This record gives sequence, structure tokens and C-alpha cells, in this order.
Amino acid sequence: MFFNTFFTTILLATASVAAPINSPQELIVFNPPITSPKASVSWPMGSQQVVKWDTTDIPVQRVNTTGLILLGYMENGSENLDIDRPLATGFPINAGSAKVIMPKDIPARNDYFVVLFGDSGNRSPEFKISTKYA
Repeated sequence: MFFNTFFTTILLATASVAAPINSPQELIVFNPPITSPKASVSWPMGSQQVVKWDTTDIPVQRVNTTGLILLGYMENGSENLDIDRPLATGFPINAGSAKVIMPKDIPARNDYFVVLFGDSGNRSPEFKISTKYA
């Protein structure tokens, strides 16, 4: 009996010391508005373009975050993102812009958008990708 009580006491004391203390951590999300492309723009297939976003309110904790830009379109009320072919990766979010090349092997349509991922996703207005320079 003494052994069981002693063993249980040691086990509980060890478990309470080894248990991590999880305190709430502040969630800091930076969701910058995309300023380019705009809804009225048409970007030709294969052209080099610049995606731009506003970094005015970037939190200090997100200054060194890197980003990802994906091309997407709307179909049947659903967002379709081309996750297999990112337009840009690994650029600093605090740069406020990234150069991208529009794919050549996609259909021309009026409902493309770009999504900027850093610690949050932010979608541009829909724009057109055309087959030739407009």
C-alpha cells in the first residue's frame, strides 16, 4: 500500500511539472488590400505584370513574412485556385508588390483574380486575361 501511494504521488508530481503551460497567444493577421490588378484591367497571356498590395498597416510581427500569389477564377459560384502553378512564391510581404507572368495555356475569360497569401489570403477584384495585348 505504501508503495502504491508513494508511486502515485511521484507520478502526479512529475506529471504536473512536465505538463506544458499553454497560455493564449495573440493572433496577428495581416490582410492587405490588393491594389493591382483592378477590375477594369486586361492582362494578356504570357505577359509580365505586377501584383500590388497596400502595406500601410503591416504589423511589426509580419514584416518578415513571405508570400504566395495564386491565379484563380469563379465558376458555378466557387473559387478555383491554380495551386499547382503559383504565379509568385517566397517574396517579402512587406515589399508591396511582386512580378508575375500570366500563363499562356489558359482560356481567355473575364473572371480571373489573384489571391495573395502571407498569413492570410486576400483576393483581388476580378479582371480579364486576354489572348493578345489590348
